[in-house]
Amino acid sequence: MINHSKWLIRIAAIYALIGALIGSDMAGREDYSIIPVHAHILVVGWLTLFVYGIFYYVFKEISMKRTAKLQALTSLIGGGLMPLGMLLYYKSENTATLLAFIIPAAILLLAMALFLVIVFFDKKLFSRD
Repeated sequence: MINHSKWLIRIAAIYALIGALIGSDMAGREDYSIIPVHAHILVVGWLTLFVYGIFYYVFKEISMKRTAKLQALTSLIGGGLMPLGMLLYYKSENTATLLAFIIPAAILLLAMALFLVIVFFDKKLFSRD
């Protein structure tokens, strides 16, 4: 699980920088039209991936290893591509950009559902309590 943690935190750090750069650019241009994209990059890309990474670092004893691997992978895909798809959709609303937004969002929802399954049903997770 440490490997999942490392990559989730590393990718989260990249999104933190991207979110900060977008925020700085918006403030400099005084154009706040992509605030939702900026917010989603920070919340989904930075915060959520970082929290998942810390979770896997703290809870190393997980019995649902395949579920955890799928959860980390879907988080990275959905968390990375959903804000990008959102940005594309804001710039040009059409079917292709809508799908570029909705498909990664669905993958991200799957990641969140898998996380819920791990937290509630993994037998080793809270075995020390």
